Amino acid sequence: MVSVAPTFARDLARRITEAASMDGRLIGNREYIRRLSRSDITTIRARGTDDVMTTYDSPAFITRVTSRSAAFTEVFFADPDDRKIKLMDTAAHYLMESVDDLLVMDKQMGLHPEHSHYCRTIMTRPFARLLAMWDKLIFDVPEGREKEEPDQILVMIPEWYEVASNHGLPQRAILCDAANRVTFVLGTDYFGEVKKGHLRMAMYQEKLRYKEGKGGGLGIHAGGKVIRALDEGTGKLEDKGALFFGLSGTGKTTLSVHHFWLDPQKDETVVIRQDDFFVLGAKGAAFGTEDNAYIKTEGLEGEGQPLLYAGATAPHALLENVYVDPETREVDFFKYDHPFVPGGECLNGRGIVVRRELDYTDDSVDLDRVDMIFFITRRETIVPPVARLSTEQAAAFFMLGESILTSAADPTKAGQSVREVGTNPFIVGPKGEEGNIFYTILKDNPHIQCFLLNTGGFGGKSVDRKSWKMDDPEALAHLRRYLDHEKHPDVGTKLELELHDGTKEEFKVNLVRYETFHGIKRVRLRKNLDTVMESVESGRTKGSDIELIEVEVTNGRKLKVQDSSAIIREIARDRVKWEKDPYWGYDVPVEIPGMEIEKFKPERYYTEAEAKILNDALKEERTAWLESFPDLDPAVKKALD
Repeated sequence: MVSVAPTFARDLARRITEAASMDGRLIGNREYIRRLSRSDITTIRARGTDDVMTTYDSPAFITRVTSRSAAFTEVFFADPDDRKIKLMDTAAHYLMESVDDLLVMDKQMGLHPEHSHYCRTIMTRPFARLLAMWDKLIFDVPEGREKEEPDQILVMIPEWYEVASNHGLPQRAILCDAANRVTFVLGTDYFGEVKKGHLRMAMYQEKLRYKEGKGGGLGIHAGGKVIRALDEGTGKLEDKGALFFGLSGTGKTTLSVHHFWLDPQKDETVVIRQDDFFVLGAKGAAFGTEDNAYIKTEGLEGEGQPLLYAGATAPHALLENVYVDPETREVDFFKYDHPFVPGGECLNGRGIVVRRELDYTDDSVDLDRVDMIFFITRRETIVPPVARLSTEQAAAFFMLGESILTSAADPTKAGQSVREVGTNPFIVGPKGEEGNIFYTILKDNPHIQCFLLNTGGFGGKSVDRKSWKMDDPEALAHLRRYLDHEKHPDVGTKLELELHDGTKEEFKVNLVRYETFHGIKRVRLRKNLDTVMESVESGRTKGSDIELIEVEVTNGRKLKVQDSSAIIREIARDRVKWEKDPYWGYDVPVEIPGMEIEKFKPERYYTEAEAKILNDALKEERTAWLESFPDLDPAVKKALD
């Protein structure tokens, strides 16, 4: 083990900056960086155009890597092993000795003086577009602070794979020294690594300060706004601070940047504050981190998402991996052609929209008081459109972080169920500790009401529709195509089915998956199916002893933006009538003005036995997940009993 100073990563970052500055190779001029970005070579070569502009007079970039490299990300605490030392040292020597110019940009995360972070980003010259996006996303460093040492540094070498091949090193690596607040991003040109790299470091620092009693707070993956609504109980207009937790692609940004069709004749409105990350303070205030919004653009349209659509089609927006016609420069948010993605389609188009150019904004990104918290999930079966939670249940659902994966996290697993504590993939340190802090904040601020909000569907089913013995060549062919992530031809087709109340409804086939049965239990996970396949093909297991089952998974009745908006609007107005769910113990709605909530009753879709099977399976999964955190408060673990 090579012995290095505890500040090794920070010292390297400082040496890189000083060496480039002394040689006159360090460029921080914003206008120069912006001009460089307009001639981004990756985009121009891929699109076959002479610049990166769209008909909206906004730049639209193409990246080679189109999602976060979660599998390549490693966090350490001032104690890098030999491999990390070699990676960072090689990266530093490359930047100091082999690169003509380095670009640098200093920005500030957050506005509140006790919750702001001075961030420096260093980049190689051909990737100026990443700094142009970073410049657009967060705040300028206040005058007088720019001469200080930055709180945190991110060094990025997108072309690292060219360097790595000469040194026998991994072609992609993201190394975060959380203790010294330095991150090296090697081998990816995806902007999300800049944004989340800095957020990861800042959120860890906030948590340390909270634990030490020095202020700070809990970093939360949530959007937020003020909802000004006429309260049914008081008869007065009331401002209510709302937070929306959710993984990428669940509707967090859409709901954070939406007017909910409130009534302006009654002076109802919203004030948009932040779309992605807050610091939740001990006294129930929330402090924003970013000036503008980094949104998903897949299927973006003006009717359901008017504010986001207006922002994404404005001249000051910056687009990333969104389809642009090379001849007309027209943007198409429903077309996903992409030159660098296996299969030729990217479902992780992004855009930075200017928050203050949207309607319903002001100069603040903070919430002085949080009154409502919504945990957004995307489910398709038995999870209701909304549920009102107790304090303990809320802390449990914070820990459960139930949703589905999107292409932002892992394109090969998009659509699969996932649990992520706090719906936050960027937690540093024990996750049970995060839940305990969140629980403490809720107990200390009993005015905060919490809700589970489903933005997926309701009433979906999984149906066995065919089976074969594994000695049948057709069975092996079906399973091989499934394991190779080949899309089944039935996916996307629509079925009309009769419900238990006699009405008919249209369902869409969301997935066709395969499971095996060997006399004991069914095998569903791909890695286990791979093992079964290999065992049969090698002759170690008789194919005639194993059954392959084809399972059709249908989406439920879709919960639209209009539904979610009605739910949130009427909760803010205190006009929802609730009753206790006898199985889960949380409250579910029996009446929501402006929404046909009766259409989402379980008995329309499931028999009593089917509903029990779904609920039992979900409770077993949820309980096992909560029990997996040994340091989590027992009251939270038992919240769903």
